[in-house]
Amino acid sequence: MANDNTTTTLYITRHGQTHWNAERRMQGHANSDLTELGTQQATWLRDAVQDVDFAAIYASPSTRAYHTAEIIRGQRTQPVIPCDELKEIGLGSWEGQLVSEIKQQHPTEYFAFWHAPQEYQALNGGETFAQVSERALPKVNALIELHTGQTILLVTHAVTLKTIVSSFEDRPLARLWEPPVIHPTSLTKIVIENGVARIALYADVSHHEIKPSSPQLEKSAQGRSV
Repeated sequence: MANDNTTTTLYITRHGQTHWNAERRMQGHANSDLTELGTQQATWLRDAVQDVDFAAIYASPSTRAYHTAEIIRGQRTQPVIPCDELKEIGLGSWEGQLVSEIKQQHPTEYFAFWHAPQEYQALNGGETFAQVSERALPKVNALIELHTGQTILLVTHAVTLKTIVSSFEDRPLARLWEPPVIHPTSLTKIVIENGVARIALYADVSHHEIKPSSPQLEKSAQGRSV
């Protein structure tokens, strides 16, 4: 879409599937490389947005997100700008652990993480959902101001993306995990016109050639590793 001086457009996506997603391990700030499918997902999104004129591309510096952003950039010449504020929620001692192990060893905290995020206390040494909001939202607002009248791409993670979009729709933290699910490289588009934000797309996967209902993608969806 062509922007004028009062229209700013944010495209936001999650990284492609990683080996830890496929193994159902929690990632957080720790790194796990893209799988072959994850690379393909990023390529599908690259092709879907190839005609979008991005003024800038920002990405979490985590390998999985930064690599995804490099693939989506395609033939564009601008650099991918690393942005610490776009990192995933820190998961402390949970990082690298199997979801099944965490669920068994920390059932109360695990339940809060997925079903009562407003009560999650991050006893594992990581971050709370509120802390993710406190670091991510000011940066996103600053980028909106910096790129007023332009279109930018943010490549981030499931919790961080949910947090950002929830702020635009005034969704309370208790409802953070309500649908839609943030599948790998699903695309969200937020259009801000005259200071009013509109969610034009939310977690769209129409560009996926293998749809998220398939067993391959179900493992890397919200159920359950980030």
